[in-house]
Amino acid sequence: MLETIILSVCLIYSPTTCKEVQLSVTPEPGASLQLPFYCARHGQMEAQKWIAENSAWRVASWSCHPHASVRLKV
Repeated sequence: MLETIILSVCLIYSPTTCKEVQLSVTPEPGASLQLPFYCARHGQMEAQKWIAENSAWRVASWSCHPHASVRLKV
């Protein structure tokens, strides 16, 4: 079952330029991103992967949500 991590990210060289990034992830069997400890640990790992590919940004915060509850912003 997919779950979503929402990253709040801001440009390093323009800290007031921010956006949200949604990452769809599949939790480990028997785990859920809805558990605070799992969200904190797994969210940090996913944020680090995203930053490795998007080095001009910094992660201000993240949160975890069931995939079906996230509405895409248009």
